[in-house]
Amino acid sequence: MDVKTLILYGKKRLINVTDTPRLESEILLADILKIKREKLLAYLNENVSLDNEKTFKTLIEKRKNHYPLPYIIKHKEFMGIDFFIKQGVFIPRPETEILVEEALKIASSKKVRILDIGTGSGCILLSFLHYNKLSKGIGIDISEIAIKTAIENASRLGLLERAAFIQKDFKNISSNDTFDIVVSNPPYVKTSQCKNLYFEPVEALDGGEDGFHFYPMLIEKAYRLLKNNGTLIIEIDEGIEKRIEETMRKSGFKGIKIIRDLAGLPRVAEGTKNG
Repeated sequence: MDVKTLILYGKKRLINVTDTPRLESEILLADILKIKREKLLAYLNENVSLDNEKTFKTLIEKRKNHYPLPYIIKHKEFMGIDFFIKQGVFIPRPETEILVEEALKIASSKKVRILDIGTGSGCILLSFLHYNKLSKGIGIDISEIAIKTAIENASRLGLLERAAFIQKDFKNISSNDTFDIVVSNPPYVKTSQCKNLYFEPVEALDGGEDGFHFYPMLIEKAYRLLKNNGTLIIEIDEGIEKRIEETMRKSGFKGIKIIRDLAGLPRVAEGTKNG
């Protein structure tokens, strides 16, 4: 088959799986052919080898069964950076970029020390360090796969000298270690909704019955880990923003604000430690 025919084949197979079936078909074929997707247009009438055709059709079927595209091609763009991704690690979401943008705004190009709780692929911490060249940070996660993936990403981005990754439960971090900024995208999906999510690690998603389970512990711990005038920035879900504000206030945070995403939904909560 030629390139055009395979793209249309993939599009037809994925029509009920994704809102962008042709795009995903093109991405998969370009990945197999080891060329940029944009260059496929120059090869539409070129024949694809039988081996590559078989591989493409196999991956299309895998995607048709809802296996996430980033796990197939093993990378995902976030903050304009290409991150290595593998199964067992939470896939970065575009809405989380708001959290990084806010952290960069607060740091204002100054040298800061940042902690990323539940670092996953390392995308939040490494994106911050990529754009703020003076700072250093630590990412922690209970998942061994996540930590290994984050270290791989730090190596690829040349950030190993400024980023350290540790496999640890955030509740066990010593409060003697303090930071200017603490960021986190904790699990906040309601347990009842996790069954609708395919293949991603449940521990990175399941936020308990109401999606709020991790926040009280996280907020309290972050307050202890922050320097005076340090800032906590956490991703949140719609419907829990008032409880987040109340919990942050009770823990001692000031200047609390909720930042909304492009859809107008509450996405990030932020507060400062004073005194």
